[in-house]
Amino acid sequence: MLQLLEESKGDLVAFRISGNVDRNDYNVMLPVLEEKIRQHGKIRVYAEVQDVEAYSLRALYEDIKFDIKHAAHFSRAAIVGDRAWIDWLTVMAQPFTTANVKYFDFSQRNKAWEWIHEGLNIDA
Repeated sequence: MLQLLEESKGDLVAFRISGNVDRNDYNVMLPVLEEKIRQHGKIRVYAEVQDVEAYSLRALYEDIKFDIKHAAHFSRAAIVGDRAWIDWLTVMAQPFTTANVKYFDFSQRNKAWEWIHEGLNIDA
């Protein structure tokens, strides 16, 4: 499930990924991201990855397709999780985006919020 967090303001999109993630989740989230990109040009993303049980191949395909299309539209992404593979994915994503992507463990959640808010335009 993808859940938009109330902290999403200005050029920041904040969400939580948990449980089962499928195409329907992306059908809700991608238009939100695209609208923020349309409004701000470049956006910041804060994502908490928590207790993901299943990630459908169709959802993964939608995610990759979106990321390729909008690789230049992300300025910063904070990924918060508790699994080593998430950190590995963060490192592997670096060559494919102009965004500054950084992984934080859940124990560093406050640090992730501070980092993603540096220079944030919250008035728009």
